[in-house]
Amino acid sequence: MSSSKSKKENKNIKALFSAVCLSIIALGLIVYFSTTSTTTKNDTVNEATTLEVTTEVQKAVTITETTLPQTTKKQKQTTEKATTQSTTMEQKESNIPYKSYYKYPLDEAVVNGYSEELVFDETMDDWRAHPAVDFKGSENDSVNAINDGLVMDVYKDNLYSMVVVIDHGSGLVAKYCGLKSANVKKGSYVDIGNKIGTLGSVPAESKLDTHLHFETTLNGKAVNPLDVMGKTE
Repeated sequence: MSSSKSKKENKNIKALFSAVCLSIIALGLIVYFSTTSTTTKNDTVNEATTLEVTTEVQKAVTITETTLPQTTKKQKQTTEKATTQSTTMEQKESNIPYKSYYKYPLDEAVVNGYSEELVFDETMDDWRAHPAVDFKGSENDSVNAINDGLVMDVYKDNLYSMVVVIDHGSGLVAKYCGLKSANVKKGSYVDIGNKIGTLGSVPAESKLDTHLHFETTLNGKAVNPLDVMGKTE
């Protein structure tokens, strides 16, 4: 009976050992699959995150590359515009009023001189000053620049026909009035003696022979063209 009892106990111990082993194996499988599932999940998350970050970076770079050339182009256009819109002629040794050499704009002959006093104007039938010099000429004669200069304006006037305004530097601005046509345009540069147009007529002074009505101002004040050019009447 004692032997039978001992065999029964050995059988129970083996069963318990088998159960413990199975439990350990089952726990190991649970831990393994749990770890694998977590790793897979983390890999998926990491992959999605990496893709999103990469997309955002690429988008940002694309926007930057598109914007920068446009900004540079706009700045370049602004710079070019500022450069081309010059408003005054530079001062040089060759364009000093009363001192430098100036050419006549037409023939040297004068039909009507400069006057700040009021004189009777037969054409306009009133008394007025004549802040200009009228140089004698013939229709279609060449009208020339008295010095290097920058063309400030070209326009038509009811009293003076076509007018060309040139900045000759050092504050001297000349108005060539009574032209039939102009060979220059606003913003262009001329050299001394260059043809700027052809002679036409001056409606405001129609009772005089064909002539060029020539006005000059120095720093905005009317001056005698002959004096400022160092010429005599």
